[in-house]
Amino acid sequence: MIIGKIVKSYSHINYVCQIFGPREREEELTPADYAFGQFVRIPVRSERDDDRDSLIVMSRGKTTEAQTYAIGVIYDTILANPEFGSLGPRLSNEAQVELFSPDYISEKAVLVSIMVLGMIEQRTLLPGQTEILSVMHGVPLLSLELGSEIEPMTDEAVQAFHYFGDKGQEGQDLQNGQGSPSSQQPYLHMGYIPHIIAQPNSLLPMVTLRIIEQLERLFPENLKLLSIVKRNFAWRLKVETTG
Repeated sequence: MIIGKIVKSYSHINYVCQIFGPREREEELTPADYAFGQFVRIPVRSERDDDRDSLIVMSRGKTTEAQTYAIGVIYDTILANPEFGSLGPRLSNEAQVELFSPDYISEKAVLVSIMVLGMIEQRTLLPGQTEILSVMHGVPLLSLELGSEIEPMTDEAVQAFHYFGDKGQEGQDLQNGQGSPSSQQPYLHMGYIPHIIAQPNSLLPMVTLRIIEQLERLFPENLKLLSIVKRNFAWRLKVETTG
């Protein structure tokens, strides 16, 4: 389900997404669809996509398509209402405006801030079946484009983004925050934590705790490790807050 589009950026990894309003999509969105700490993915168009339109791979006689996504997390919400402050009398209310002026454009909007955590490349094998080709945590090389659509990630997609091994079969080294899902000895990885901590925003430590809570639910076998990370991070946040 597409929930919005990129309308602005503050930096290479910080973007603003405008959530689709009423009647912009068949299914009306609720605040739960763009909640604090929600993982999202955004399609990334690379140079090779421009050259070949898309990467087509022949696998077992079937055509599959590879796509690269930037993976991000929602860490802030802003409600924009240009009418606030001009509360004088009106000749018609909102319901009458919709009836008599259907072409009237409402400038009210819901904006969410998104921090990019890494990238993932996958290809579609069959409808509903995908193969993860590579995963990268940290600052991506490519930036997003204005108008790029935002899609919430499923639990399975979040797990795929966090689960890869020490050394991939294709020689990818996780020392640089990269890995292949075909790697042997896969394990839970959170290589984006350092650059989240480095950002000057008071909400990012809170979203980090929210991410850890989600991973505790998705990776129960790593609950002990995640609990230690959560306690240490919460203690550090408390010390920094108190000065």
